[in-house]
Amino acid sequence: MMDEKQLNELERENRLIELVKLDYEVALRAINGFVATSAQVRAVGVAAWGVIFGLSLDGRSSALAVLSLCLLVIFAYTDAYHAALYRRALSRAIGLEGLLDGYADRLGIDAEDEDAVIELQSKVEVHRFGMYRSLRHPQLNDMLKGRPRVVFVAMYPALMVASLVATVWFW
Repeated sequence: MMDEKQLNELERENRLIELVKLDYEVALRAINGFVATSAQVRAVGVAAWGVIFGLSLDGRSSALAVLSLCLLVIFAYTDAYHAALYRRALSRAIGLEGLLDGYADRLGIDAEDEDAVIELQSKVEVHRFGMYRSLRHPQLNDMLKGRPRVVFVAMYPALMVASLVATVWFW
């Protein structure tokens, strides 16, 4: 039978795990938001680029070609920024899944393993709660690793080259 101290420790552990679950739910919502925002930015950016670039071709205007390039750079930066935030949120969610997996093991296979129980307790206790509190602003290096790679390595550069060629051609 459990004494009062063990019962209090178990209740404390359960409350900490509830906080981990809440943190995980917030991370998932953030991931969904970053993905949706990135998709919308990409769609609007490519559409706006297409309109401005088409007008530059129709009017043989280097100014509009430069404008299409500038517009594309702004949208590509915004897309890369959100892609970097997505990667950070995903990394956090994976870490939280590890904590929850450890808790599942604690309830099952590791229930009698005192070292595993202590290890899980220490991991949960040192976990930094708060998705947005721990989310750093992406650096340029983070943004260069944007996903999907084909968008950042092929699509945006190809559209930029098209704008540059039109700028030089109509100059």
